[in-house]
Amino acid sequence: MREVPQRLAVGEARWPQDRALVERLFRDYVAWAGGGLGDEDVDREVARLPGRYAPPHGCVLIAHAGPDPVGVAAYRRRRGGVCELKRMFVRPAFRGLRIAEALLAGLIETAAGAGYRSMVLELGGDMAVARELYDKAGFAADRRRAPARPGLVVLRRDLKPARTRVDAGAG
Repeated sequence: MREVPQRLAVGEARWPQDRALVERLFRDYVAWAGGGLGDEDVDREVARLPGRYAPPHGCVLIAHAGPDPVGVAAYRRRRGGVCELKRMFVRPAFRGLRIAEALLAGLIETAAGAGYRSMVLELGGDMAVARELYDKAGFAADRRRAPARPGLVVLRRDLKPARTRVDAGAG
């Protein structure tokens, strides 16, 4: 496996300064993931950025290798102390450098610090590399929640208790 870039930096998106960059990375993710995500839903989501990804209930992390934005990952509040991981993406030229691991670790730490008790995500059943990443990070199949579409699996990970609490209202 290639080494993590020495100048890798993962940080929270700044609003409104990073809005265009986050939109571009989200659209790159959708183009890579294929047509199953629904163009109208994506258009609505990026038009409302930061929307449900705004702190304190959401978070968008951006990875930079030197000056280049190379990846993104986000979470948003669901309900009852649960957040949902969304839009995890590393640009193809930068894959295999453990950037996704850094993004995921940052999201888990941030969500736990915000008081979330668990994190969920939906994943295509054919995404073996991503599934391995999530398995290593402690995610497991969640049979209590049905996926939004056939062919997806729902994964869940408990988070460490945090000092602050997130409003458990509907998300």
